[in-house]
Amino acid sequence: MNTQPESVRHSEVLNRLVLDRRTTEEVGRVEQLWLNPQFHQVVGLTCKSGFLGGNKRSFTWAQIETIGNDSILVNYDPEGVELEKPESVVSLINHEVWTDAGNKVGKVVDYLFVPQTGSVVSYLFVSSGWRGVLDGVYLLPFTAIAGVGSKRVIVPDAIAQVPQQYAEGLNQKANKAAEFLKEDLKKTQTDWEVIKRGAQNITEQVKDTTEKVTNVAKEKLSEVQAKEQDAPQVADTVKTIDTTAEPVQITPELPESPK
Repeated sequence: MNTQPESVRHSEVLNRLVLDRRTTEEVGRVEQLWLNPQFHQVVGLTCKSGFLGGNKRSFTWAQIETIGNDSILVNYDPEGVELEKPESVVSLINHEVWTDAGNKVGKVVDYLFVPQTGSVVSYLFVSSGWRGVLDGVYLLPFTAIAGVGSKRVIVPDAIAQVPQQYAEGLNQKANKAAEFLKEDLKKTQTDWEVIKRGAQNITEQVKDTTEKVTNVAKEKLSEVQAKEQDAPQVADTVKTIDTTAEPVQITPELPESPK
């Protein structure tokens, strides 16, 4: 098979388009993966097509050419005999997870497998009840599966006590949201203090400018008033000079009488 991503989730492959590699015609969409839990191996798949998915077609792992991100290419023989699903194939989805100490820890909800080989890397499980929603999804290595039944799987109690988290639950998301809001509030308060200091600086600058303009205006007004007070004094001085002056008497010269 061609080189593909390191691992894919079982749930991501469901309903994926299945194409005939030779003709590129649509064969159907994935309805079920065949998992052999004894060997932790995907050994084939069943796809559906037609009205309400009534037409079924199965393929062994040898017939699967490529598992891509958008489709699965298979070597399809329309004249071939329809395959029967092996008895060893068991879906572990929704199997209860119990420990060898007799404790129920959750249920299997998905698994990761390598698309080149079909080998299962890890199973994914959640805690029972609301804890599964709150705590998130955890990894369960395939090597930890000690026993498989029709409804349950058994795992070592030590592994179940400290599982590795695969996806966050509501608790972690809520904590992260709270931390984000806390940091955002702190940043908002800091920004507000900066704005307040900036506003205070602007107010002080406006106040200083206003005082300077007011002082200049007062000085100009004082100068104008002083000039207005000096103007009547000059006028009175001119008037005094005009009224105290005496008229000059000019005696006309008479012609001399003839002798």
